[in-house]
Amino acid sequence: MTGQLLDYLAIYGVPAAAFLLAIGQFGIPLPTSLALLTIGALAANDDADLATAFAWALAGATLGDQAGFLTGRFAGQTAEDRPGFVGGLARKARSAEPLMTKWGASGVFFSRWLLTPLGPAVNIASGVIGLPWPVFTVWGVAGEVLWVSIYIALGFTFGSNIEVLAGIMGNLSMALAMLALAAFLGFRLIKAVKKTQRRTRSNRQERS
Repeated sequence: MTGQLLDYLAIYGVPAAAFLLAIGQFGIPLPTSLALLTIGALAANDDADLATAFAWALAGATLGDQAGFLTGRFAGQTAEDRPGFVGGLARKARSAEPLMTKWGASGVFFSRWLLTPLGPAVNIASGVIGLPWPVFTVWGVAGEVLWVSIYIALGFTFGSNIEVLAGIMGNLSMALAMLALAAFLGFRLIKAVKKTQRRTRSNRQERS
């Protein structure tokens, strides 16, 4: 898969990488981080202009984010019962709703570059919960600028070891996403336990 992707990007260039980023950010499982690293490597080898490559990558990632947000806004409420990819993505987004309700715009920002595996679900969840479109767009673009910059810079610097680097960064991003999810669930559990304890004490006081 990785070798085929590298060959594909080498042949069709930066616009192909932007297309891959768009559909990856929408929710189709594709190695988007590897695409960004490849863009950086192409620029390092003078096969692409760095500024142009950055603009294409940012446009592709932002387009995918917007598609996910609009899907959540206009179809997310009714898509969960649908079979196939759209229904699965809507159900995944539903699991991200508590996170978005709590963190809002900051959740959009950090899911762009730090917790990237959560990005597509956060896009749709943002639309479902009614996060204002300008807020989503500003924080989403800010996060994408950071994500695109980091990975293109890494690809530009370490292009000869791109596959190894992609594996390391992918594993790190997934680990951070799982850690964030565990921390959030732990917080919710502790909060629920404390609430139950308060109710128990209140009932005991009423009985006495």
